[in-house]
Amino acid sequence: MLPSPTGPCQTSSRSLVFGLGPSITSEDGIITGAKLPTGRQILRCMLAKKPGGNGVLSQFEATKGVLEQVRPFYKRANIPMVSDKHACHKMVDLVNANNKLRKISQAKRSSETTAKQLEKMECRLDATFPLWPPNVEKLIDNPEDLAFLASMKTDRVATFGVLDKKLQLKVKRREERQAAAAARQSRCEKELEEITAMSSLVSESDEEPEEDTNTVCPTSEGEPSHKRKKTGTNVFIPHDILSRPSVVSLATRLKMSPTQQAAFTHGLVAESGGECTYLSTSYATADRARRQVLETISEERHKQWTPPPSCTLHWDSK
Repeated sequence: MLPSPTGPCQTSSRSLVFGLGPSITSEDGIITGAKLPTGRQILRCMLAKKPGGNGVLSQFEATKGVLEQVRPFYKRANIPMVSDKHACHKMVDLVNANNKLRKISQAKRSSETTAKQLEKMECRLDATFPLWPPNVEKLIDNPEDLAFLASMKTDRVATFGVLDKKLQLKVKRREERQAAAAARQSRCEKELEEITAMSSLVSESDEEPEEDTNTVCPTSEGEPSHKRKKTGTNVFIPHDILSRPSVVSLATRLKMSPTQQAAFTHGLVAESGGECTYLSTSYATADRARRQVLETISEERHKQWTPPPSCTLHWDSK
């Protein structure tokens, strides 16, 4: 935050709190700025959430909420962070240390020891709150990001530049792609469950008329029957049946999606009494096999193709 041109901020309407500064307001619950958050911003944001009170957020929920506000700053600066658990512990330790300082009685606040503790806390609050790993310099390759991190560790002069807008858009697009991929996967899993349930219902409905015809309309001994009983056949289905070129080629010609192909194979094996857990019949397997095998099939078709002796060329004079 930039200092006021006329001096320090006036706090006539806000009381001063020992070890904290001006009293907490609702505005402190939002972290803003063009730099990495300081310890003071995180502390005031934590206290604005009022963790532990009646009818409000717990300390864990408040810490997670503050962490979600801090995370975009580190993404924008392209600086890696520690784990969420470690970050939450560091925030809680900061709040506990400040609470311990503010609990000092009025009689002892003028002592030399308390003055040193207050000065140490002020330096900790004014500095950048470190949420990066110890070996962060080895994890960053961009020299500009390293220079920004060095400034955040010392004088805090650097700010986010104009080029960071492109990085922010890039991060936003990556998050949108990840969300779309997760939604697509959940939708495919739901379709697979619906198709499997529908196939089981269809198989049950197919079995019921056969029982009715056998009980209601028995064939007489004198009438000749032209029907022959189908005994079926035993077949071995390999675990990578969806990756076989012939199966992939057939599914492509029939315009079957990977979800439909996986659901049909799963239903066929389950209806035949087979164990589907021994086979790779997921949507991801069918999609991956189609991407890998189609290239091989196209190369084989290209080798087998013989170019005609002549061809017709259409020219539209453009």
